[in-house]
Amino acid sequence: MLLIQHYSIAFKRSLYQFTLLKQQQRRGMKAYIQIVGQHTPEGPPSVILHYDSQRYIFNVREATRRFAYRTSSTLEVNEFDEKKEFSDKNLSVKPVIALPQLPGQKRPFEKVDEEEEEVTVEKETGSDSKRLVGNEADNYRQQVIASMFSDKSNNNKSATAIDANCTPRHPLRNNKKGGNDNQINYLRQPLPYTRPYPAAISYICQGATLPRKFNKDAALALGVRPGPLYGQLHKGQSVTLEDGRVVTQDMVCDPPKPGHVFMLIDCPSVAYIDQLIGSEKFKEFQTGGKQQANVILHFLGNDVIHDERYKQWVASFGENTDHVFSSQELCRQDVQFTSHALCQVKLSKLDETIFPVPKYSVTPELNISDIDGLPTKSFALDSMATYNLEPKRNLEYLNRPIFDHTNRELPEIKAIENNKEYNDAADLARLEASKVDISQAFPGHDVEVITLGTGSSIPAKYRNVSATLVKIPDYGSIMLDAGEGTYGQMIRRFGIESLEREMRSLGCIFVSHLHADHHLGVIQLIRKWYEANGDKTSCLTVIAPRVFRDWLNEYCQVEFVGNRRRLKFISNENLLTHRQAYPDEMTAWAYGLSIEHENGWKLVYSGDTRPCDNLIKEGQNATLLIHEATFDDTEKENAEEKRHTTTGEAIEVGQSQRYPKIPNLSEEQSNVCFSFDLMSTLIKQIPILPKFTNAMQLIFKESEEPEDEQVIIK
Repeated sequence: MLLIQHYSIAFKRSLYQFTLLKQQQRRGMKAYIQIVGQHTPEGPPSVILHYDSQRYIFNVREATRRFAYRTSSTLEVNEFDEKKEFSDKNLSVKPVIALPQLPGQKRPFEKVDEEEEEVTVEKETGSDSKRLVGNEADNYRQQVIASMFSDKSNNNKSATAIDANCTPRHPLRNNKKGGNDNQINYLRQPLPYTRPYPAAISYICQGATLPRKFNKDAALALGVRPGPLYGQLHKGQSVTLEDGRVVTQDMVCDPPKPGHVFMLIDCPSVAYIDQLIGSEKFKEFQTGGKQQANVILHFLGNDVIHDERYKQWVASFGENTDHVFSSQELCRQDVQFTSHALCQVKLSKLDETIFPVPKYSVTPELNISDIDGLPTKSFALDSMATYNLEPKRNLEYLNRPIFDHTNRELPEIKAIENNKEYNDAADLARLEASKVDISQAFPGHDVEVITLGTGSSIPAKYRNVSATLVKIPDYGSIMLDAGEGTYGQMIRRFGIESLEREMRSLGCIFVSHLHADHHLGVIQLIRKWYEANGDKTSCLTVIAPRVFRDWLNEYCQVEFVGNRRRLKFISNENLLTHRQAYPDEMTAWAYGLSIEHENGWKLVYSGDTRPCDNLIKEGQNATLLIHEATFDDTEKENAEEKRHTTTGEAIEVGQSQRYPKIPNLSEEQSNVCFSFDLMSTLIKQIPILPKFTNAMQLIFKESEEPEDEQVIIK
């Protein structure tokens, strides 16, 4: 598998290659492009190129050396610039790098001269230190990659940031558990210094030249009889006939045919247009050139497709080239995960405000047919669409009905409407919920808790990874953990039209520990927070383990995410109730959180943990406890091994606390409920949630596997 990074994030101008076992080849050559995802506010989709023996992925996002590492695979990095190309038996790739040029600028973004670009931080080597420059810095980066991805380090089970314990690779801590000290050094030391480089990278890709086809009629006309001579000629060898004539391959084989050509164009704004369209690399594929592009995929900012310069450039490739355009306004913002959306539709029958259907749109903001000046063969991108390159070129859209929960004729919706067992259970649940008096006001009653992600480890069918948004009226909101895809969950919960408002109100992000499923979404949230807040003086606070700050600093060296002076970092260690000196070895490094508001309410959040006496102590008199429960009670051994809590243990933690500030509940009205993705509830509404439990069980009774759960105890 080859991964080509669409935006240069982890390393500037980088191209990644994974080793991949060769798959069984199909009969005949087949090559096609597959689109994965829509163009959303998160960014453009990924593109997978399929050949018989290999897969190639374009547009791969962040790499995180401190939290993502694999001991069961290797990674080879090939850095490139405008003069370098990549090629293998299937494909050759030419990069085209464009830099932004803003109005009034005489030149594009000023490149750093080579000497300045090589200046880096020092590498600590015991008492000595050495400044890394040039090839030495490049070699150091290669060693970092080798340490992150290596299948030769040990014979143990693959260790990842998800499977490992929470102990960080602290620079002052010795490697006492064995292993490769040199590997640990590469992972814990700072990377060679770099700076953000706002390049938009496009790719010109060409398949391998098609082999020459033997022309039997031409051979016979020259007097070459069928037999071994045919094979020699086909291999490129010349043969001498009985009469002394020499026959060469060119005389009996058709000329070789160039392989298919496709392009991926990245133009995030009009500021990139001049440098992009001015590249000489496109000349040979434009009208009058030597070759023709089969298809060009355009990943664009919303303003680019309306620019006359860009339209004229697109037209220059000739009428036989297909164009597939992707931008936020041209792509439907539709449901990508139908199973999850159907689950939410069922839940919405219990209460449509607590369990809202994900926000989506079945029609694009702009139809491509309404844009003047585009070639006839212009199409809008759609998720899971396929463009066939070989043996026959054509664009195929996925033949599936568009999800629309208001369309009662849609088979999936009709099945829900006709499910008498569930609808009866939902009616009963609503009736029982209506009997619960939630009219009494108390401190924190109007605080809203939105569980954006309630799973663990990796995104699953019905649950994304951890993220909980707490909205405090008149104060703003706090994000408790933010696994990958958290911003996408906010899109689905609030809708694009309300997203900016929600990002403006975000005041704090809390990261409980360094497992990737709890923080890989933080960078995207910071980036979008800056976009929403513009040049205002507001500040975003990030509370996380101190090692997380080091990673933020490294990340900001390769991608500009905003003015760091407006980002306030507080290490979890500095907020501990009882601070202690760090021992040489810590079996875990995870933090719970207790929030006490001046209005008199208190919220306690556990993150991932075994039952913790400190959490119980700090949680006394809490208004709300949010506690993870990754395993059910039958998997206590797994819970202990992976340092998680079972459902029963989480409930026991809650029962060991007292909650005098809310109405008393009867025995039947348990104060325990289970949260689902996108669930939005005011604290005062939580007593009604247990009334929905029986109906919820019907929703998932046919699920293949039980999902991870988060427990809310009030």
